[in-house]
Amino acid sequence: MRASSTTIRTALLVSAVLLLEALCRAGVISPLQLTAPSKMVTTLIGLMGEAQFWGHAIKTVRNIFVAIVLAAVLGFLIGLLLYRLPRLRRATEPIIASYYALPFFVLYPLAIVIVGMNDISIVIMGFAYALVAMITNTLSGLDRIPPVLSKTGRSFRMGRLQTAVLIQLPAAAPYLFTGLKLVLGYGMAGVIGSEFILSTSGIGYSIAFAYEGFESERMYGLLLFVILMVTILLTGVQIFEKRSQFTAGASWNVSTARKITGDESLVTRVGEVALVVVCFFAIWQGLHYVVGSEALTSPMETWDRARTLFATESFWGHVSETLRALGIALIIAIFGGAAIGMFLGFNRRAGEIFAPMFVALQSTPKVTLYPVMLLFFGLGFAAKVAFGAIHGIIPMTLITYNATRSINPTLIRTAKGMRLSLPQTFLTIFVPATIPELVTATRLSFSITFLGVMIGEMFASVRGLGHLIMGGIEVNDVSMMISITVLIGVFAISINGLLLSLDNRLHRR
Repeated sequence: MRASSTTIRTALLVSAVLLLEALCRAGVISPLQLTAPSKMVTTLIGLMGEAQFWGHAIKTVRNIFVAIVLAAVLGFLIGLLLYRLPRLRRATEPIIASYYALPFFVLYPLAIVIVGMNDISIVIMGFAYALVAMITNTLSGLDRIPPVLSKTGRSFRMGRLQTAVLIQLPAAAPYLFTGLKLVLGYGMAGVIGSEFILSTSGIGYSIAFAYEGFESERMYGLLLFVILMVTILLTGVQIFEKRSQFTAGASWNVSTARKITGDESLVTRVGEVALVVVCFFAIWQGLHYVVGSEALTSPMETWDRARTLFATESFWGHVSETLRALGIALIIAIFGGAAIGMFLGFNRRAGEIFAPMFVALQSTPKVTLYPVMLLFFGLGFAAKVAFGAIHGIIPMTLITYNATRSINPTLIRTAKGMRLSLPQTFLTIFVPATIPELVTATRLSFSITFLGVMIGEMFASVRGLGHLIMGGIEVNDVSMMISITVLIGVFAISINGLLLSLDNRLHRR
């Protein structure tokens, strides 16, 4: 009798933990690099006996809960609004696609001025980090509702509300649940990451304090707590999903505006984008008037500082360092993720075993792994490349896996009927069928890998744009933080705009 995928997956995880335990005890892995799993458990048990630990834990969990609820509800409503307003959606989609390339932590001074230095500012960071994940998955779910279902609702003379509740919502549910899982992961990353560098309490602060104090056992015990918390929350979402009788489908086919046609003229499109840009600058200037330059510099002040930075040779050295790290990290993430995803997609058994592991890894707040990266790679170029690659390789793997698994079986049977060899089948069937989703995966991986490199530079480097931003945070140089963030945003939106145009063209073919 063949063992189930769950049994094999559990056996592999247990074996990996036992192997890690043996290597740590034998001294093959230095205790300065990694603590033995048994020691992590005993350390966590000891921490759970401290009242201070529970104070930090309760604060973090409370902030995460508020952030993910707000992000899930508002993200769903904004997704509905953009779905109903295709022109607004088309104009804003490059910004949405580039959202995760931006270092949100630079907006912390703005949040402090608006709401004060308290838990609300941490919640805002978590909310901002998770919001777009729900928006994109809401749009993806609504885009993929078969038209025949809406026609069925009209034939039964259902009203708009009945159609939405009884037909559209259940049909889009797989993507909504996927969005909820992503909101959970990103919300946790935003809250814990903010605590890591910007707070004096919480689990994120405790991890940073343990690392800076060279308390590696305490640090790994806290990381174990975070992993357990992610596992429990994800399990709860999955149980709710199964009880609702929904099954998450092509979970990682995250894209926007696939149903928007290109009938409008170029002038119309440029006008829509220009209107969004004008609104953006108007809101920016309005916020500047409310909070002042101490929290948010005006567009003109930001431009003046940017011109000053452009004139310095050292700035371009930092730019070159960031682009070089991003390029290497992207190569690892894109080609590595595509290779792993195809392997899992072609091998059904391997996919059933390992794909859920990648889903769980995607939901883990990777900012908490920063001390581990430093221990293994040191302070420098390798650490930020590894941090960027680990951010991008997981979504690339999952999207490629789903694209491979979603190939029409009729095409494969046709190839067998024509007696095509394996290389011929791969080149004539698999490559054309998966290229559109691979472009989508590349676009998503670009933004997330860029974010990983920036975080790596903020924490684990002495060069690069992320390092400059971190220096600005430490001395509250708001103009430098905002100007570099805007430059990063312009670069990310430009690249994502090109990839998005290619993405839409391939999906319309």
